[in-house]
Amino acid sequence: MSSYFYEINLPVRSFSIVRSPLPRHYRTTTKRRIHNHNGKILSSSEEISLSDTPSLLEPEIHSKIYSFLSKILNKKENIRYALDLNFIIIRGNYEKIVVIFNIKKVDGNVIRTFTAIASNLAEDFSAIDGAFLFVDPEGSKYYMNFSSETDGPKFKRLFGNRYLSVKVNDVLYKFSPECFSQVNLSICSDMLNAAVKLLAPNGNRLFDLYCGYGFFSCFLSQFYESLTGVDYLPASIDSARDNMERLNIGKKYNFFAKKIDPRNLSQLLPDNLKNDHVLLDPPKNGTAPGVIEFIASRNPESVLHIFCGLETIPAEIERWEKYGYMPEKCQPLDMFPGTSDIEVMLLLKNHSSKTPSRLKSGR
Repeated sequence: MSSYFYEINLPVRSFSIVRSPLPRHYRTTTKRRIHNHNGKILSSSEEISLSDTPSLLEPEIHSKIYSFLSKILNKKENIRYALDLNFIIIRGNYEKIVVIFNIKKVDGNVIRTFTAIASNLAEDFSAIDGAFLFVDPEGSKYYMNFSSETDGPKFKRLFGNRYLSVKVNDVLYKFSPECFSQVNLSICSDMLNAAVKLLAPNGNRLFDLYCGYGFFSCFLSQFYESLTGVDYLPASIDSARDNMERLNIGKKYNFFAKKIDPRNLSQLLPDNLKNDHVLLDPPKNGTAPGVIEFIASRNPESVLHIFCGLETIPAEIERWEKYGYMPEKCQPLDMFPGTSDIEVMLLLKNHSSKTPSRLKSGR
């Protein structure tokens, strides 16, 4: 990482990269794109590939389930419905998983057919803990597209558990299958520990933006007087509240289902954050316009900005710099071994008396 920061002219102390405990077969969320190939379905781990070769990143049990499903779905009695599939998705932990069928349309026949398929699957694989339909008439390139304007519910539970669960650092998290979760569960403990190391909690308030089901909030709550979490997805916020309630640690907390933009932040963040900490873990494409600027104007003591790739770092840090915030420490994590991506946790503090450096465009 030091060479990368030198390349973009950003002086920051970088700790050694945290290696993934599992170098392969680590992903707890995997997907297969469904292709119509000569009237039969073919499930591919690549968007445009017509190969059904298993990915080395998916656990072996996932590969076996995809292979089993391909055989069932291509049977004469199932193929007419299977051809409407966009994706098959498997999510969960390393012991229990759910299967999600992303499909273009749903009716009674579809529900009955896929309930029978899922039940058949569960008889052969004890790890199966539930199954769902996810309706996406647009056939989006995203395996769970929530931006569609289509009316009606998107999720339909076919059988089994309503929630997924993971346990990290003795905290049990339960969440709806549509919620975002880190794809490499094996390194999540290191990620939480790195957040504590970088933030050095001061016992005051924590504001967790893009909080999801409360992955950081629930663990870090023990170190703060109170916390506020914000995420755009109502299901994530419901899960975050339930997870915090289950912890029962007697701390003040609030979670809000809001789009993260300056207008909403003006209603949720206090005018002055000078003794408080802010954590941001935005999507890969970064924060919305004005978000960084608004947070910086509230003058938080520390900001922990998490990036799931290098592409957006130069532009995002340049925005922080304009308000005097500079990275002080960096913890890279090998969240995605076997790929070119890397997770980067950057701690920023206000250095407004210092002259901002000029970031290069990066790569």
